[in-house]
Amino acid sequence: MRIPFGEWLPDLPPLGNPGALEARNVIAEAASYRPLRALVEYTDALGEEILGVFWAQDDANNLFGFAGTASALYSLQADGTWVDVTRTVGGAYTATRWEFTKFGQRVIAVNIADEPQYFDMGASTEFENLPGSPPQAAHIATVKDFVMLGDLSNAPDTVQWSGFNASELWTPSASTMADLQQLFGRGGRVQRIVPGDVGIVFREHSIHVFQPVGPSLIFENIEVERGRGTPAPYSVIWTGDRIFYYGHDGFYRFDRGRSIPIGEAKVNRWFARTADPGSIQNIRGAIDRVNRLAIWSFSSTGGGNDRLLIYNWASDRWSYAEVETTFLADFVSSGYTVDTLDTLYPGGLDTIDASLDSPDFQGGALTFVGATTGNALATFTGTQLTGIVDTREFSGSDLAEGFTNRRVLVQKVRPLVTGTSPTTAVRLGSRDRLDQGEPMFDTAVALNESGVANVHRDRRYHRIRLEISGDYDHAAAVEVTGTLTGAH
Repeated sequence: MRIPFGEWLPDLPPLGNPGALEARNVIAEAASYRPLRALVEYTDALGEEILGVFWAQDDANNLFGFAGTASALYSLQADGTWVDVTRTVGGAYTATRWEFTKFGQRVIAVNIADEPQYFDMGASTEFENLPGSPPQAAHIATVKDFVMLGDLSNAPDTVQWSGFNASELWTPSASTMADLQQLFGRGGRVQRIVPGDVGIVFREHSIHVFQPVGPSLIFENIEVERGRGTPAPYSVIWTGDRIFYYGHDGFYRFDRGRSIPIGEAKVNRWFARTADPGSIQNIRGAIDRVNRLAIWSFSSTGGGNDRLLIYNWASDRWSYAEVETTFLADFVSSGYTVDTLDTLYPGGLDTIDASLDSPDFQGGALTFVGATTGNALATFTGTQLTGIVDTREFSGSDLAEGFTNRRVLVQKVRPLVTGTSPTTAVRLGSRDRLDQGEPMFDTAVALNESGVANVHRDRRYHRIRLEISGDYDHAAAVEVTGTLTGAH
């Protein structure tokens, strides 16, 4: 009997589940699971926790990388060291989170406790207070030809934008087109602004689209979804026209003005019982564009974020990992060339903060990074983490139709795992009654020279767990040899 490792569906009952019951430290593909690698630090450690990361490219194709901590802003050098580029006038910051946007040749950074900061690529040596008296704000994005701020320090339900193509004009004026708008209703605080030709504003209980309409009105504000929104600002992540977020009742993709559930009957209930309810606001998400993954870090204990929830939007499948991070981001590494960025942004390059339209873009390889608990940036390029994958639960009817009440003696398991030198162990989980709770798993059994694990367990319900380490490519299925035994 061959049992494929189907889609990880922890929200469905084990018996009759069409997918896998466990998918830990792996990445889900269309018909298999492949390994997730450990973090490898590639920058110096900063003295404080990393609270924001950003990269941008100037018109001369030079790359700039930035990070923010509670008290300082830093620029990343080609050798992986950090240079402090904190403002001289005004001194240290008091940030709890940094956000960045690129506006022409300028990088603008905000945190709600300090004045917005700017750095002109190719000209600045440190950040400075942005002129024009812009408000302090938690969120920032470039929307068409404007810089838009949200969750203002004195107005959490308000967005304010700069003058047309002018990041230093903030006084509301018909001539400059700078203005602000309070978002009335029960939507609550502004939680995130998604950049692009239109601005998509996520609030606690509402989602708005800001559509540029011309000089007289500037933006048309359309509340496209009421009662949706997000309790976790940094769960809102995007690439091109794909936007993903965690709502009050699970995970969604926001597409053309409406939210489409992607976690329903799959992982929403698993997440609700796994995530610490008091730490939901600390969810941190980012897009791995190379692998077409949406990844969220969260806390299962109430301490730091110790889990990753991984969604492969190409296969519409999930997995998770036990990895500690304090921050996630896409980034550009030093010393490599990006040749095919267009293929990595199927929704178009114009709808992300960093301007990547130039076909001559060079100087770094697009990668996915995590900030470690040691306050350094790291790539997922280390040794392969031990993958744990469970089959669905099966019974006598899987061996012979109609024999639902028969026990099964499982004797042999052959894992179908490809790779150059994987080490695969098999554990058999069995039980006689569905109301006995989770099954007890036997001691791990190594494979013999024929690639088979010899096991012996006579029960009514079984599931197979693979523990895979070493160099493997895909875990696709198991082949099980079993015999029907007595009915009791």
